[in-house]
Amino acid sequence: MSRIQVTWVVKTGRGQVKGPYSTEAILKMIGEGVFSGQEMISKLPDGQWTLISKEPSFYDKLLEALEGVVDVDPRKAQKMEAETVIIRPPRQQRNDPLNSGNPSLSGIGNSQPKPKVDVYEQAPVAPAMPLPQTNPNSAHEDSVIELSNVSEHAKKLMMENIKIPLIALALILLVGVYFFLDDGPADGEKIHLLAPKKPTATLSDAQVKEKLNEALFAMEQDTFESYYAAQNKLVSIVEGSPLNIEVRALLCVVYKELWPYAYQDAQDIKAVAGLTQATRALNVVSPFGQVCEAIKLLTSGRFKEAKGVVEATLESNEPFSLLPVLYSLKAELLEGEKDFMNAAPYYEKSAQLWDKWLHPVSALGRVYMQQGDYASASAVLSKVIKKNPKHREAKIQMGIIEYRGFKKIDAAYEYLHTSLETKGRVNKLIESEGYAVLAEIYVLRGEKPKALSVAEKGFSLNPNNSELRQLVIRLGGSDKVKDKGQNTELIYVGDQYMRQGDYLAAQAEYKAAFEVDPKNGTAAMKAAKALWQLNQSFEAIEWLNKAIKAEPKLLSAYVLQADYMSQRFDFLNATQVLTNATRIAPTNYEVLRGLALLEYRKNNMQGAINYAIRAMKNYDGDIETYILLSKANGVLTRSIMPLNKKEIERKENSAKDAIRYATKSVEIDATNPEAQINYAKTLAQANGVDSGIAYLNELIKRFSYTIEYRIALAEVYKSEDRYSQAKEIYEKINEIEPRNKKAWLGLGECEKAMGLNDKALRSFLSAAALDPTDGEALFQAGKLYLETSRFEEAINQFKRVQRLNPNYPRTWYYIGKSAFSAGDFATALEASKSEKRLNPNVADSYILAAEVYTARKQFGECAGEYSQAMKLRPQGAEIYVKAATCYRQSGSLDVAEDMLALAADRESGYAEIYREQGAVYELKGDARSAAKSYYKYLGLSPNALDRAEIENKISRLGN
Repeated sequence: MSRIQVTWVVKTGRGQVKGPYSTEAILKMIGEGVFSGQEMISKLPDGQWTLISKEPSFYDKLLEALEGVVDVDPRKAQKMEAETVIIRPPRQQRNDPLNSGNPSLSGIGNSQPKPKVDVYEQAPVAPAMPLPQTNPNSAHEDSVIELSNVSEHAKKLMMENIKIPLIALALILLVGVYFFLDDGPADGEKIHLLAPKKPTATLSDAQVKEKLNEALFAMEQDTFESYYAAQNKLVSIVEGSPLNIEVRALLCVVYKELWPYAYQDAQDIKAVAGLTQATRALNVVSPFGQVCEAIKLLTSGRFKEAKGVVEATLESNEPFSLLPVLYSLKAELLEGEKDFMNAAPYYEKSAQLWDKWLHPVSALGRVYMQQGDYASASAVLSKVIKKNPKHREAKIQMGIIEYRGFKKIDAAYEYLHTSLETKGRVNKLIESEGYAVLAEIYVLRGEKPKALSVAEKGFSLNPNNSELRQLVIRLGGSDKVKDKGQNTELIYVGDQYMRQGDYLAAQAEYKAAFEVDPKNGTAAMKAAKALWQLNQSFEAIEWLNKAIKAEPKLLSAYVLQADYMSQRFDFLNATQVLTNATRIAPTNYEVLRGLALLEYRKNNMQGAINYAIRAMKNYDGDIETYILLSKANGVLTRSIMPLNKKEIERKENSAKDAIRYATKSVEIDATNPEAQINYAKTLAQANGVDSGIAYLNELIKRFSYTIEYRIALAEVYKSEDRYSQAKEIYEKINEIEPRNKKAWLGLGECEKAMGLNDKALRSFLSAAALDPTDGEALFQAGKLYLETSRFEEAINQFKRVQRLNPNYPRTWYYIGKSAFSAGDFATALEASKSEKRLNPNVADSYILAAEVYTARKQFGECAGEYSQAMKLRPQGAEIYVKAATCYRQSGSLDVAEDMLALAADRESGYAEIYREQGAVYELKGDARSAAKSYYKYLGLSPNALDRAEIENKISRLGN
């Protein structure tokens, strides 16, 4: 990219202000010994005064001058001084109004094969200002311009420098280093990401361009230090030009590059999430917001979702300046999956579109090295080092290549010795590998103490490197890690394992990171996620307790713990966890969405919708909220009985909302499996099952690697009683992915429905073996025993479920149902009472109690239980008929008649209504109406088992 010419003014120790100078002129004067490093320097037109030794652009040259590397030529210094013009010093930062929109980043990259990246027009250099008359008595010393003989001053300054003793030079050097490092954290020290504050003073268009050019240049250098500097520049632009969505996306990219060096705690998570939320709020479907969304998902370890966002955005044909960033992200995700062959072309494309950005070029070299293509890796990394000689990571990799690829020991040693001794942060795994190679070189040279020293350094950076461990032990060292600041590196390694699906190794890394730093709640939270994937739900929830205790403001840990608890039906504790989170952040969209999910699982659809709408108002770009809103409205639609105009309208509105929110979710991210599956099921509900099936089949063709779409298709078939088709899909899934619990459960349900009870039981037990802590598979096995009249075995299975999870719903109900079927009414009634205590809003336990009371001929109690069940949920005609029977037999004929009228409203063709109606009329003495009802019963059920009995009743009634 073409850059705006940067100009500077310098203030000497005597208060003289000189300039303007170009950067090159300053560098030359430093080389000539004109400046000692104690002068103040500022950019034109609006920079801040700072020591020249603190300005990164000049530090290295100043260091060379102080070490005596350059030759001092007074004549050159005089000539340089004579060519300069002295001007007024810059004023402090101005609050210029933004005159004409924000500059575009459209030149960074676009969809063309070879875009021209240099799109910024050259900004004019501020002309030299005429010198005004100055007041020598002015109190403002900074504004006084002293026109002394510059050449004489240069000579004098140079003579003073020559007289400085060697020890003084060392002190100056240390001071310079101190001031330079003061711009960032000390080496090895973790950082906090810098989040933009509320907009204050508006930046002018020229100011934005200047800062942006500086930020882009820093990003292109691809080092920790340059990204750290770019962060500061970009944050200031966001604060001064908050509507610039492209700059926001660049800041997200910088966050990602700084993430391995950050604390990764609640504050850093909030910085990434906050920037993403604010960026997407400006334009929820903008590709710039999608870049931020992908990076938010990456930093939170949700690699599959991040991959979906990246792929969906890449599919768009819209011109997009940060396209090279997306190609780089895609390559990185493939590299994380160890798919190096496919990662390389994406890195190549990224480097082609933004040729000055060294990140994809360096990564390409790393990928080539992983493939064993050392020649290509060396060629690529040489380009990186040529463009940025301070690129420490590239130099380390070159050393590794020279040794392992070409057996050039001396060249490898030169690269590794210099780069590993240099300050600066790099990928710890690469740095560790560099130390390992350097240790091997020292071994070959017979320098055992040096070999042990560097081997121990490498091992402390990556304790999982078994080769380094063995080398350290062989050299007489200890394999106990001495450096306790390794939690970030351990988390990084854990993330790599998570990407590969090795959850066992991942949780070990995260736990180790937490042991190193017990205040790192993110490490504990990630350990919980890995444990949950391993079906160790109790331990996962306990590790989330540790995360919350370590970082009480880590809201994601609260939400995740409530999610896990509610999946285990522990609604009471989940509610308490989210209540605690609400006290910290009452309007946080994640917490509100967590409350919505909790209500959804509690079967309170209206409550779920209310919370989700509040979450959406706080952040309208959260795809999970839209999916939840769609699901809740879908369930609500199915539960509403359209008995009157108001209920009909309510049902229609909820159906529309279900499809509207489902559509919105796939608009935000068309590759999100949950969003697409929900959309397909909503489509099936609205337009017929075949439309949903066709949609899912299309998704399977597009995303053949996504098993979730195949499971969803099987579920749709199963819901329509098309069990053989569903069974076939489940069987194929189990061949591909034999540890898929959902597939085994679905297969068992299909086999049970098809009467293949033995096979169904084997499928359920296979699912139970995959997750011994989850009672669902055992619960299904218990239901199978019940349906095959193996009542004692059924009760034993349900009790096993209770031992695994005392909160598992309906276990007492099914124990009671099994006991009732076995004729044990006392046990059945006690079980129904236990179920009521656990789940007072579930109607089934009341229905069971009613059936027990009916069998005991306690009709008054029976009627009361049915009445309570009808209040809890809408019922079909059958339960109203049963309730009418109890009311009739308890003597409440009018209430019985009302129950039958309600049953007829719901299902007028249900024959049992009219048999019971006949019995009510018969007791009332209305023989004609009774006979009429009996006739209707026989008409609707001509093959009724009690036909002869009913005909006799009609005959006795005289009809």
